Amino acid sequence: MSLLAQDIMEPVLDGMAETDRILREEILTDHAESVLSLMQHVSQFSGKRLRPAMVHLCGGLVGSRDHELAVIGAMLEALHMATLLHDDVLDHARVRRKVPTLNALHGNQVPVLLGDMIYARTFDLSLKLPTLVAAREMSLMTQDLCRGEIDQSFFKFDGHPDEERYYRVIKGKTAAMFKSSCFLGIHYGGGTDAQAQTMARFGIDLGTAFQIIDDCLDVVGDERVAGKSLGTDLETGKVTLPVIRLARGLDAAGVASLKELLNDPNTGDRRARLRDEFPLEAAVRDCHEEADRFLRGCLDMLSGFPEGTERQSLLDLC
Repeated sequence: MSLLAQDIMEPVLDGMAETDRILREEILTDHAESVLSLMQHVSQFSGKRLRPAMVHLCGGLVGSRDHELAVIGAMLEALHMATLLHDDVLDHARVRRKVPTLNALHGNQVPVLLGDMIYARTFDLSLKLPTLVAAREMSLMTQDLCRGEIDQSFFKFDGHPDEERYYRVIKGKTAAMFKSSCFLGIHYGGGTDAQAQTMARFGIDLGTAFQIIDDCLDVVGDERVAGKSLGTDLETGKVTLPVIRLARGLDAAGVASLKELLNDPNTGDRRARLRDEFPLEAAVRDCHEEADRFLRGCLDMLSGFPEGTERQSLLDLC
């Protein structure tokens, strides 16, 4: 973990340690040896742990460091892991966090079933909380995640880039979990409804910026640095913001060539061809500026909360 990330986590290290314990002892475990070995492998996919950190940091914004936050953090991290298992199957990914994906090792059936088991175990844990607010929020969030992924699967490049649809997709499949992390952290931390709604919007904007940058990595990133398979969006025909912004700067012939590259099943290495044949630099720069726009909105929303270590960590996270 980098020094910056360590500094961001500093105010919530105790809470994060409790989240890790709950995740390990109550979710990523099993009495069947075959399942336990898979759970142990999946635990390696827990990287930045942004979502549970945001739960604890948002709770700290309103002065709380309760055990309930640790439970919610574990639940959200587990759901995130389940989505990674399913995403790797959908994207045919071979590497995650610099280790082989379960689908690379065991085919598609095992990770799909394991992801389903983690989902079920997480919702079972939600019933141990004093209210059903977390269960309700995570149910709605899961619907948003699935809706976003389904919509994306039908979203193909037809020569007329639809940026509005792109944002609808990523606000479901990515930003929804950031939103829930912030909302539940404030709610279970004892904040007001207004504060919870403000930080829910913060989570949406932060998650949107996060996905834009992730989409940029997919086309221009280095797998050795990212620690995961890249180019999977291109290979599965997903329309991302770098592609949309690239298309905007092309003439009709260029758009036609881009459409052929993205949709022809015999096009070869799409990522290499995209980088070699099209002017990606300006499109990626536009995307970074767009992500910054969302992050500036996040900074504005934090200005309404009192100064403190948790607020500073959220500022640094942005």
